[in-house]
Amino acid sequence: METGTGQRWLAIAEEAFVPADSGGRVESLNQLRAAHAAGVGLHVLVPGVDPGDGSPELAAHRAALPGVTVTAIPRRTGPVSHLSTAPYLFASRPLPAGLAASLRGEGFTAVLAVSFRVAHLAVALAGDLGVPAIVRPHNVESAYFAQLARSSRFPRNLPYAAEAWKLRRAEAAVHADPRIAVFAEIAEEEAATRAGLTATPVIHVPPFLPPQDGADRVHRTGPGGTVLFLGALDNANNSGGIGWFVEHCWPRLRGPGVDLHVVGRRAPAALVAELEAAGARVTVDAPEVASHLAAADVFVNPVRHGAGINIKMIEAMAAGLPVVSTPVGARGLHWRDGEHLLVADGPAAFTAAVRSLLDDPARRAGVADAGREFVTAELDGVAQIRRLVGALPPRPAR
Repeated sequence: METGTGQRWLAIAEEAFVPADSGGRVESLNQLRAAHAAGVGLHVLVPGVDPGDGSPELAAHRAALPGVTVTAIPRRTGPVSHLSTAPYLFASRPLPAGLAASLRGEGFTAVLAVSFRVAHLAVALAGDLGVPAIVRPHNVESAYFAQLARSSRFPRNLPYAAEAWKLRRAEAAVHADPRIAVFAEIAEEEAATRAGLTATPVIHVPPFLPPQDGADRVHRTGPGGTVLFLGALDNANNSGGIGWFVEHCWPRLRGPGVDLHVVGRRAPAALVAELEAAGARVTVDAPEVASHLAAADVFVNPVRHGAGINIKMIEAMAAGLPVVSTPVGARGLHWRDGEHLLVADGPAAFTAAVRSLLDDPARRAGVADAGREFVTAELDGVAQIRRLVGALPPRPAR
């Protein structure tokens, strides 16, 4: 059934996104909520969620998207997917037999791949349903895995290198697929890169802002406070970033009235032990992050490697936290250093930037307020969905 916009999309998530406890999950949920708020009818497919009657996981996803149809589809994460000639990102998300036939008659106008990791499903279903596909990449995946290979030690680098090689082949096929109407790239740099790889239109659509409660944050009036890091701790870029911060910056920041809180999922036990030995408080697999953002005073993003946009920075800014980031972590949007956030590289500069916010409550509040105003103005989700609708080809007359 079409809605007031005349649009009904079949949206495919890359994985479960409830709880929204990582950047990719946050972005997926925010994007789907924005589409629904913009008046786009949605049927969402979620790989890897228990499809059984009474499944708490499926019920949680439906509760997160009231008024939206949510269906679970299989995820295949065993060794067979790693041995496939297709990238693991694709092989672990197979197309269920008979899925397209079960979806015919719903009146879809487009298929949305919520990330590039389900682009293969989007193009297959778009072809079967006779509608265009929208692909929403979070980065150039082959480049991301190549970077992971370069920054990892032997033999852990080998599967990353193999996945990067498989992804380059798969990306070439996706880039040439005529069923895709538009690539909606999350970061400006990746939009320029992808435009050089495909003849399909590429537009820059920045991250979707989390829902706002409209309440102003009450900032701490005295010096000191809680420094917060948020991220999936099984990710080499995140674990390497917080490890670097703890080794090179935290010893010069630690003291009375200042504490470090690390919140992340899938944390290796050795990393947790290392962080706690350095004096950090570690929360693993938190069911939500809003309370941790609300309790912090300064947010740090010390990643040394990565691609796309760090969604966790958007979350922090939207929550009214001042952000200190490395240049790598700050890429992707045209925010201004010294106004919307502080950008610093190297141990001395990064430590000094964090210290400047801990010691100066007025500056801390000023950077926080400017950052929140920036993301609120720049990342309006409904406006971004309307841009995606405008990028679709005209629908044939009935």
